[in-house]
Amino acid sequence: MNDYVVFFDSGRDPDPQLLGGKCASLVSSTTAGMPVPPGFAVTTRAFDDFMDGTGLRAQIKAQLAEIDAADLTRIDAVCTSIRESIESRDVPADLQRVLRAGYDELMARCHGDVPVAVRSSATAEDLPGASFAGQHDTYLWLTRYDTVQQHLRRCWASLYSSRAVTYRLTNGIAEDDLSMAVAVQKMVNARIAGVAMTVDPANGDRSKIVVEASWGLGELVVSGQVTPDNMLLDKVMLTVVRETVGDKRAELVPDPASRSLIEREVGPERRSVRCLTDDELMAVATLAKRAEQHHGCAQDIEFAFDADLPAGSDLLLLQSRPETVHSSGPKAGERTQNPIPALKSFPRPSELTVPPGAEGWDELYPYHLLFANSPGSEEKFWFCDRYHWPTAFKPFETGVAEFALKCLGQYNTRHLLVPPANGIEFKIHLGYLYMSPVPVPEDEITSRVPEFERRSGHYYRNWEDLLDRWRGKVRSTIAEMERLSFAPLPEMMPFDDIVSGKATDGSEVLLENYDRLIQLTYQNWQYHFEFLNLDYLAYLDLFTFAKDAFPDIPEQAVAKMVQGVDMELFRPDDELKRLALMAVESELQSAFTDTDDVDGTLQAIRDAGGEEWLAAYEAAQDPWFNFTVGNGFYGHDKYWLEHQEIPLAYIKDYIRRVDEGQQIQRPLDQLTAERDRIIAEYRALLDADQTAEFDAKLALATTAYPYVENHNFYIEHWTMGVFWRKVRELSRLFVAAGFWQDEGDLLYLDRGEVRDAIFDLVAGWAVGAPASGPTYWPTEIERRRRIFEALDARRPQPALNTPPEQITEPLTQMLWGITPEQVRQWLADDRDDLAITGLAASPGVVEARARVVHHADQLSEVQDGEVLVTTYTAPSWGPIFGRITATVTDIGGMMSHAAIVCREYGLPAVTGTGDGSTTIRTGQLIRVDGNTGRVEVLEN
Repeated sequence: MNDYVVFFDSGRDPDPQLLGGKCASLVSSTTAGMPVPPGFAVTTRAFDDFMDGTGLRAQIKAQLAEIDAADLTRIDAVCTSIRESIESRDVPADLQRVLRAGYDELMARCHGDVPVAVRSSATAEDLPGASFAGQHDTYLWLTRYDTVQQHLRRCWASLYSSRAVTYRLTNGIAEDDLSMAVAVQKMVNARIAGVAMTVDPANGDRSKIVVEASWGLGELVVSGQVTPDNMLLDKVMLTVVRETVGDKRAELVPDPASRSLIEREVGPERRSVRCLTDDELMAVATLAKRAEQHHGCAQDIEFAFDADLPAGSDLLLLQSRPETVHSSGPKAGERTQNPIPALKSFPRPSELTVPPGAEGWDELYPYHLLFANSPGSEEKFWFCDRYHWPTAFKPFETGVAEFALKCLGQYNTRHLLVPPANGIEFKIHLGYLYMSPVPVPEDEITSRVPEFERRSGHYYRNWEDLLDRWRGKVRSTIAEMERLSFAPLPEMMPFDDIVSGKATDGSEVLLENYDRLIQLTYQNWQYHFEFLNLDYLAYLDLFTFAKDAFPDIPEQAVAKMVQGVDMELFRPDDELKRLALMAVESELQSAFTDTDDVDGTLQAIRDAGGEEWLAAYEAAQDPWFNFTVGNGFYGHDKYWLEHQEIPLAYIKDYIRRVDEGQQIQRPLDQLTAERDRIIAEYRALLDADQTAEFDAKLALATTAYPYVENHNFYIEHWTMGVFWRKVRELSRLFVAAGFWQDEGDLLYLDRGEVRDAIFDLVAGWAVGAPASGPTYWPTEIERRRRIFEALDARRPQPALNTPPEQITEPLTQMLWGITPEQVRQWLADDRDDLAITGLAASPGVVEARARVVHHADQLSEVQDGEVLVTTYTAPSWGPIFGRITATVTDIGGMMSHAAIVCREYGLPAVTGTGDGSTTIRTGQLIRVDGNTGRVEVLEN
């Protein structure tokens, strides 16, 4: 209107010298499109003309020259005199006319006579180095112009309040050129109000946002008369790091009868529950970030949700000023060392009872895998690995666990010399695998560092070349495994063998091929870990850096920094999607009516002119159908190559979803955009000397990351698929010879017993007498079967003995999610019967019906929109992730398959719950919060 009154939406330059700090911020925020309630500034020009016209400026300067910062009594007396002088003077008539016109225009804009707030806005406040928060006056719910004029002078006078003058003296702020503007702003009918800071004032962590909120107007929060809710959020991920619900005993609300504010008691139904919903909390945090980005420094904002506005449009920004408190706290990256609570204990192995019918179970397994033969094992902490081995072992299957864990350990302990971590000791108890990380003695850690750096550095510097060689080694081993055969021995040797003097009968080939099959499988398991531990260490190095730079950074924030990359493990699922899209384009949908009939389905496709599709289908099988619905560790796992009804059923489901207009591809563009945003925002919060280090660690982790999943295809799926096919081929010789009835019965023998059985078989064949096997093994296998079924029917104890205070082995943390904190949750006495906690592995919140899956054969029961609740997820479950809305697993860390795939599909995930799959029931309505790691049962 002129230089006396400036409306917030006037487009004027937000000059603090004309508008004061508060009004300049409101003008700037309004211009930027932020939701500021309408209002105007009575400028410093009005204050200056008032002070000069009344002669008060010279008088006040003389009075202030006589005071000392230490003489509080004198300050109070002088300031009282000054304020009385200002408040007693009349506002000049020309200023009154302009002020009245501004007030009338504001009422017209608000379509009626609305209450206003009158708020001080000094030129020395809301500065990056001095906020003057609470030093000057604010008056609320003023309803008449004459009242507004009266409180205008009170705001001017507050420039000389005792606390403001003392603050200026203490902070060395000169009195010369000080001035005061005043904000006149539509009053907000706040149902919730509070403050938010875009830095953690406790430690100066710029990656955090602190929100405090309570019911009603925010004055009770600002003045400290109520204990508000306090929430700490990660600024980049907008996830809650921790929260405290305050005792919000009272609220300040308008009273329509008196047209004033009253304080009233808050009822018990609202007093001790968080006043902000999740969506409202996210909206406040987003607004605070927006204010920080606009103003270019950390901000302290005041906000309110207006009860008179519709949901979604009711959040208003009342004030935004530079945050100045954090410099008094610890520096960013400094951690507060909280005392570690005493750890409770799980049962000892010897304290667990043997299930009825499983007596003699320990005779099924190798002596070195039993606790009874391992001194000291009753004192170590052990956790049950149901991530890889969710069911009890048959004797032959223990060999896979031995290979995997022995080879894992050798790379930590003998190849790389990882400074704090050796391997993982392993035992079998009551049919299940238990593992215990082996730490390096503290006095040996330092001496291992140079050698570890030399060895790991060689791999990291030559990663791609060495990985290409690795693929060649693995594929060559698989090819040799494929060439092995277990053919029946002939009734008599060919005459040509007599003539040639061959002098062998072929039985040596059976023994050699069996030994070679074991050897080659063991060889690929050694190759398996050549890169895997380095991969986790590269990620763990980035994770540790991020944790040091940003205390309490969500683990999923670091994980998202490496998401959205193309991995070979996704290739089998991608092939199914490609074939589904091709079938739709070729209008072959009707041929997929009964995919359980593989031959019938393929013939129907051929009859429909789908020769091109069949060629593509055939080409996809090598190697991508060497994929199991399990994880490759059990002899009963079904592979796509041998059970093509499985991939055909997945293709059928993809066809249905495409015809329904669903998006079946991973949202790669969305994932990479989110990844790049997260990286950029955290990177911008780092000091200059940290940026290069962060870039280097991120580059290394990104390079190594794909191997976390890719190794699964080459080893667990492809290698083990060939291995189990050859084992079944060998077993069929025994079935034909009457040793046992089913090819799966071989699994009830251990590795050495199979070799003995081969010699029994060939010896009986060679001498023309019955072998002993057909008499001995059927009864013995049936006995072992009963023991196994009794073991498999009981859920294993999740852990044994007392957890350690620290776990340093990288796979234990990243893959299994075994940390002292997580184990403590398993042991907690005060667990909520309707809530389960685990690791916040992939962000998002979903409410949906649960589908509990204990075995891969149950996957066909999963319906669109359900939450998958399971012990673990296998890589080949990829087609299910496009159908579900969230995942909950019993075990698994940030780098477990469920966590990785859910992040890649944009689904919430909570892993490592311990007992989610047995606590939750199919059909229950549950709420999965992947931001906090909490699963709530909404219908019990």
